[in-house]
Amino acid sequence: MSRINSLLYVAIATAGIIGSNAALSQDHSADHSHDQAQAHSHEPVQDQAQEQSEGHSAHTASAHNHASAPVDCVNLAMPPWNGLPDAARLQMASLQTELSALSTPEAATAAGFFPVLGDIPGMGVHWVHPARMADPVNIDAPDNLMFASIDGRDQLVGAAFTFEDIPDTSEPVPFDSELAKWHDHPQFAPDGKTLHMLHVWFVPSSNGPFAGLNFWLPYRSAGIEVPSSCWMADQSVGEKIQIVSFALVPPFLFGDENKAPKVEPSPERAQMFAALDAAARAVDQDAWVAAADGLIADLTEAERNKVAGMLGVLSLNQMSSAERDAAGIEQPRNDRN
Repeated sequence: MSRINSLLYVAIATAGIIGSNAALSQDHSADHSHDQAQAHSHEPVQDQAQEQSEGHSAHTASAHNHASAPVDCVNLAMPPWNGLPDAARLQMASLQTELSALSTPEAATAAGFFPVLGDIPGMGVHWVHPARMADPVNIDAPDNLMFASIDGRDQLVGAAFTFEDIPDTSEPVPFDSELAKWHDHPQFAPDGKTLHMLHVWFVPSSNGPFAGLNFWLPYRSAGIEVPSSCWMADQSVGEKIQIVSFALVPPFLFGDENKAPKVEPSPERAQMFAALDAAARAVDQDAWVAAADGLIADLTEAERNKVAGMLGVLSLNQMSSAERDAAGIEQPRNDRN
């Protein structure tokens, strides 16, 4: 059960964090960011995440994060993941077939899974299986399922594997691909250990089949066409794609989205969303960037802070301890020990 308890802290750590992102914060002073962080001084877990991300933007994290790197936009952007080695591609197909019977929340519940984290942007909702989490990693039996709202209903979009070990684990990755690498969360494990995790996607993914964050999920949940995967290779455009993705996330109470009132976009925002959708459908990068720039400029200060915070902390949490060390980023701390 320790992994379940550890995962519960992910939702807390990702709620309301004020982070930094170059394209969002360029017009906001450091003093303002400091004042915003002080406003959360009564929330120690949030302060911890802020301290970890201070001075390290989401862009910095992405630069050192295998899970955020652009991939072959033709062969690694969607199933059947033709760019993977044959063995890994067959493993992915076999896993998706194995889990096809659990493609609804009702079926997942009947099989012993339950939701623990709420809807995390770029990941969806993690559903955990207590018995599997107590067992060794098994490629045929992931201990997490990931659901996201697409076309108005919750759909199975991926799975995840987790285990606790020392940061320099010898546990082999269950997929035969160099793209499949563990990321980890030392703040969610006992001292000297870390919570290792690997995401696996069954739907088109912005950064490939094993990306830590799938930036297409908020677009699909909002009913807006996703941008071309090939645009992710342009660093500037890729950053705008991530910002717009998280800007599309509706307001909610973290971990209990049902309590949040549904807010319809203003007519002006609806036009911006329509422009993004039309440009993506036309595969018109220039038009899409213009629409994205318009939306980003229209974000309120609170929206900018929300997006920057989510991007900053979630990007850092999709890195391995070794990647954070290489980037000079302080490792997250476990203040519960």
